[in-house]
Amino acid sequence: MLASRRSAGTASSHGRQRRPGRPWFATGAIAAALAVSLFAAWYLVRWASGQPGAGKLDLSLAGTAAIAIGLAVLCIGQLRGRRRAESVLRGIIARQSRMLEEVSATSRMMELLQVCHSLAEMAAVICGALPKLLTGVDGAFYVARGPENALELQSRWGELAPAQSFAPEDCWALRRGHPHLYEPARPGIACSHAGSSGRACLCVPLVADGNAFGVLHLSAADGEPIPAGVQRLATTLTEQLALAVGNLKLQESLRTGAERDPLTELYNRRHLEISLQRELARAQRHGYAVSAVMLDVDHFKDFNDTNGHEAGDAVLREVAQVLKRHTRAEDIACRWGGEEFLLVLPGCAVDDAYAKAEAIREAIAQLRVFCRGNALPRVTASLGIACHPVDGERMEDLINAADAALYHAKAAGRDRVVATDAPGEVVLFDPPGERRALKAG
Repeated sequence: MLASRRSAGTASSHGRQRRPGRPWFATGAIAAALAVSLFAAWYLVRWASGQPGAGKLDLSLAGTAAIAIGLAVLCIGQLRGRRRAESVLRGIIARQSRMLEEVSATSRMMELLQVCHSLAEMAAVICGALPKLLTGVDGAFYVARGPENALELQSRWGELAPAQSFAPEDCWALRRGHPHLYEPARPGIACSHAGSSGRACLCVPLVADGNAFGVLHLSAADGEPIPAGVQRLATTLTEQLALAVGNLKLQESLRTGAERDPLTELYNRRHLEISLQRELARAQRHGYAVSAVMLDVDHFKDFNDTNGHEAGDAVLREVAQVLKRHTRAEDIACRWGGEEFLLVLPGCAVDDAYAKAEAIREAIAQLRVFCRGNALPRVTASLGIACHPVDGERMEDLINAADAALYHAKAAGRDRVVATDAPGEVVLFDPPGERRALKAG
């Protein structure tokens, strides 16, 4: 127990920061020098005034007094120099402690950024870390998105009211490829997206492997400059942020490539099969309908042969845009193969599925598609509908039923919607939606 107390006491004494004390010999030397100096000064005063006993003072006493006074001055000078050195050392220690804190906080931030799965998660991490690292300034963090690489606001802190988005040419840092500092008191030009507030601002681009992924915008208070330490740290942080944003965009690109068709940007067949299995399982548990709509562009092979594959690709992209505009968030649209598309409508019975399919058919018939500036011939589409659980509870049965309904739509003259209604019976929806039953086969 005694050993543990000693160890605890030792640990606590080590844990406390000890103030550097003055060496005992320095204190003693100063005290001795002052005492001798006072004694010598007293005798000198007596000797100068001619008091009794003062004449006995010889030159050795005067020399001793002079040496004592010089020693006192020297000790006082050394003490003042020591204090200045201690002050400088404390400043160095404070700066090093601040740098260690910055490195530690940056390391924690980067560790979190490396495991983020979306820009929303990344923005939350950045908004929590950067205000603590870049103290005394307001800021905003932008990421380049979309085909035009427009800079979109992801997070902000402080009293800054930043632009929600801006074009790359509106930022001098992105134009120049390195940080751009604007201070009202010095010659220069502010970025267009910074507005006309007249505050000092700094834009630092996020660049990695020659690609600009975003920009960090900092703004100081009115009349205040942006500290040099903040500028240095902001430049260091953006180098790390650029790598994190680049990695996240690469992950998103890989996920998108694994789930979506590159031409139409709709989901691919594999993703739909997984999603449809999940939706059918939910429908069985909760007892709601799931409709599948199979769509085929009419006479697409002849269209390709006549107008070329580039024109055919343009048509498929426009058809995909129609499907995107006519689907809900919970619907699943995919390119099934070639000119065929499949649409899954959870919680949608056959009559509701028809209304949506008919709207899609009309929109495709009204499309005006251009290729290389030339208008292409109009196209039409045939659609077949099948509904769970009437047409089957398994994914394969539902897709086969929708494909059979599509076959009947083509056989009936194309540019129409057909749905299976019961085993052995097919319902043909003639515009504007009148139903009539056809015997299968």
